[in-house]
Amino acid sequence: MSRITLLFFALLNLAGIRAQVSELGITGGVTYYIGDLNPTRHYPKDTKLAYGVLYRYNFSDRYAIRLQALNGTLQAYDNRSSDSLQLLRDLHFRARLLEFSALLEVNFRKYRSKDKDSKKWTPFVFAGLAYFRAAPQAELNGEWYDLQPLGTEGQGTTARPGSDVYTVDNICIPFGAGFKWNVGRLDFQVEWGLRRTYTDYLDDVSGTYVDRDQLAFENGPLAATFADPSVLGQLPEYPNEDRARGDPDTRDWYQYTGLSVTYIISRFSDCEEQYNWMRKRR
Repeated sequence: MSRITLLFFALLNLAGIRAQVSELGITGGVTYYIGDLNPTRHYPKDTKLAYGVLYRYNFSDRYAIRLQALNGTLQAYDNRSSDSLQLLRDLHFRARLLEFSALLEVNFRKYRSKDKDSKKWTPFVFAGLAYFRAAPQAELNGEWYDLQPLGTEGQGTTARPGSDVYTVDNICIPFGAGFKWNVGRLDFQVEWGLRRTYTDYLDDVSGTYVDRDQLAFENGPLAATFADPSVLGQLPEYPNEDRARGDPDTRDWYQYTGLSVTYIISRFSDCEEQYNWMRKRR
């Protein structure tokens, strides 16, 4: 929450400097994860609340740049799946999500200008670039543990020589569509957007199982427990070593669906009136 607050004041300061055709506001909605623990996209299962702040600078009635910060949660549980293989695997994760994005918005209609054909509402699309942090955790006996340092797929062990621990700080490509409408100095916006990430470890699941005893010896018993909590995996006669734990040929995704409310710091009409006044003075 403190990072979101700091960004809010930073955006407020930016808005004071670039006060032409700009907006400042808040957003709230839900986040949702798509990956190895949710390959069939059982929306809206495991959606979690998210919130954030945003600053929008409108270049014209068609184009705008949006700076946005989001705070949310991504999670999934094999034991909530209808897939029998997922039920046997019995993995789960939770990750606190922090995202900072820069987005280009393109309005389908002339929006909120003084032109006679301008509209008070418009559909729009957006795309951009974002940094996000999502560190997966798993729960045991009521306590949550960070999974990345444990190396649950043998990272840092002789079973996976040369395999580096994955990073929890990543870049993604946000894109999506929405609808916005204007009421005086307030703008309202609903949107649905996907995030195409370049990691397969949002959920700590990607490759194959390693030998459970070797993992426990080199990375600790906690790593072995979270690596393979299935009943079969804990029986010596049914080893899961080298079997698929996830799908390394795919990348994880997540999405945000939300409603935003922004306050218009200055309108297009303010700029147009100043421009026309300056032309008359020349």
